[in-house]
Amino acid sequence: MTGDGRSDDKLDDVRAYYDRIAPRLRAVEQENWHLQSRMSCVLATIDHHGPGPGGRVLDVGCGGGFLLEELARRGYTGVGIDLSPESVEIANTRLADIGAGDQLRAEVGSAYEPPEGPFDLVCLTDVLEHLEDPRGCLRALREQMAPGALLVISTPNRRSLPGARRWLAERGVPGIHLSLAPIDNWQTWIDLESHAAAAGMVPVSKRGIFFRPGGKVGSQIGRVYRYDRVRDLERRASGTPLGRFGFYIVLGFRPLP
Repeated sequence: MTGDGRSDDKLDDVRAYYDRIAPRLRAVEQENWHLQSRMSCVLATIDHHGPGPGGRVLDVGCGGGFLLEELARRGYTGVGIDLSPESVEIANTRLADIGAGDQLRAEVGSAYEPPEGPFDLVCLTDVLEHLEDPRGCLRALREQMAPGALLVISTPNRRSLPGARRWLAERGVPGIHLSLAPIDNWQTWIDLESHAAAAGMVPVSKRGIFFRPGGKVGSQIGRVYRYDRVRDLERRASGTPLGRFGFYIVLGFRPLP
């Protein structure tokens, strides 16, 4: 146990979990509309509010490098960090394969102890739910952000259809089961705004995506998301009030002066 109440053992469990599934995640990502859809909203937030080509980025929880590759194509430089050495190796190989190894790199690191900034863009995609101290993480990241920098967070939403299914599963409703990471604390839109405010940041963009229900029925409905038209409609809906209840919420923040 660390001095601030965070459990090293639980972080080790998260690291082992992602080391184990990293190769499978990389193998299926191009067919995974769920990942493609939420990353499209992350990138839309970056394209609209980010610093643009030449900006220095920190991608926290970079995984196998999906977002780093897209940022490389947009001319960003910087670093990605991840707890999983297996994921970091995959990300660096991926960057080298597209000739971006001198532009961006991945390394093993902790969200609580980010590399030295300043960074013009900080990405925290699918990470906050795996942290016992989200505010501690955001305070640490805030210290490494340049004036006017953008922080983009995506995380599963407790106030969504899958969130309701999780609520039922946690109360032992028969026939409802979930497979979760060792630490998997889903947040809400309000939670993210509160965490960011405590770290001295204000929201500049709010989106929510992935409206399909969970379970076998949801998987069948989800097949329609293979079609570009359906994905485009979801992206448009992401910026409406309905987005607040999407499975994944994507918010952008800037530091207060």
